[in-house]
Amino acid sequence: MRKRRAVKCAPAVTVTPEERYHLINDVAYFREIEYEHRGGKAEGPAGPWCEVEAEIDSVLKRPRAP
Repeated sequence: MRKRRAVKCAPAVTVTPEERYHLINDVAYFREIEYEHRGGKAEGPAGPWCEVEAEIDSVLKRPRAP
């Protein structure tokens, strides 16, 4: 039987609250532009914010490959 080697991952990415805010803001902005480009009605500045915020937080918590 083969031994399994432990895979070490780098720690999650660390960003400041200001950097996190700007990441969310930029992605939400471009999602809104893309939505309008495809013919949708603009939802306003808070439209996709919550969805993007959850996605960004999920990505920031993931361990990175070594």
